[in-house]
Amino acid sequence: MKESINKQIQNALKIINFLMVIYLIVMIILKSKISALVYPINTVFFMLLTFYSILIFGYKKNKKSMLKDRISNIFIISSIVFLIVIFIIGGFTELQKNAFNISKTLYLFSYIALSEILRYQYINKSTKNNKNIYLFSFLYILIDIFIINDIASSSIITISIISIIKNVLLTYTTSKYGYNPCLIYAFIVELLPIISPIYLPLNSYLYLVSVIVYSLIIYFFISKPYRKTEEETANVYKKSISFYVERLLLVVILIIIFLVSGVFKYSLSAIASNSMYPALKKGDAIIIEKLDKKNEHMIKAGVVIAFKDGENIITHRIESVVNENGEEYIITKGDNNPSKDVTKKKKDDIIGIVKFRIPLLGYPSIEISEIKNK
Repeated sequence: MKESINKQIQNALKIINFLMVIYLIVMIILKSKISALVYPINTVFFMLLTFYSILIFGYKKNKKSMLKDRISNIFIISSIVFLIVIFIIGGFTELQKNAFNISKTLYLFSYIALSEILRYQYINKSTKNNKNIYLFSFLYILIDIFIINDIASSSIITISIISIIKNVLLTYTTSKYGYNPCLIYAFIVELLPIISPIYLPLNSYLYLVSVIVYSLIIYFFISKPYRKTEEETANVYKKSISFYVERLLLVVILIIIFLVSGVFKYSLSAIASNSMYPALKKGDAIIIEKLDKKNEHMIKAGVVIAFKDGENIITHRIESVVNENGEEYIITKGDNNPSKDVTKKKKDDIIGIVKFRIPLLGYPSIEISEIKNK
């Protein structure tokens, strides 16, 4: 009886692999023709595959324990450091801007969650030496490369290396600690570069190195052997204060990244000079409220605004608003500058109104940017 059940499980694992192979082939052939439907189709496919695995195998709850909580904390802390490094390296100048798409974001979010649950289901029912796992992981890599990522705009070598590292790490983590820490890693490495309004370009050498270091640090900590007695005592689950602090910090970092993007009503920028000293100092970060019809009445003398000047973003105070030949022009001046700005601005040149100042937050990226320019 036990042998027949094991055989049934092995056959089900093979069916999952077979369906993934067929899906991969069909999508590679049709991707260019159905590009607008790639993400919804991918989400639906993994939803059906996940439901199939639950129907055949049942669902084994990913039990919580202090050990698993510790592993999740390692992923969260590493992710926070990784995001801060990416933020500093990219600064406010080298981050690429993607068009934010809410439906694409939701589809990818769902796909990542479903794919990690499916990975957990699959590995949980496989034996340690089951060759099906290798094929399963390899198919995940191919789906990453040829379906999820846009090879036309990125280096296939970079995508391939990152995908291999990601799937090897996630398969190892799932087999030992469940899917919770995997979700954290997958969202950072897989979701953010694709849907985030700002991120270092995928073909960036610095980004590739950052992901490799990030993954190796995680692997180093989670692969350290734990004493048996430590594992046993870790089975009692209790959330510590650090549990909430780390997760809150991760959310704050993500909010900062999205603020820098300028996609939402408020955005984050850095002050690169002392032209507005002492009101704004070099290295300060500022929160800018986008200019629209609701707040354009605030464009008047004394208000500090951020505006475009060629490729640069300048933050100066409005000196006056004048009308010339039926056109409205804005005269600006830096508080610390001896004279007014030469160029007159129109409302179309204004990015927004400066609302808040955060001391020193933008300093690291400004310093790195100046070093690069030198």
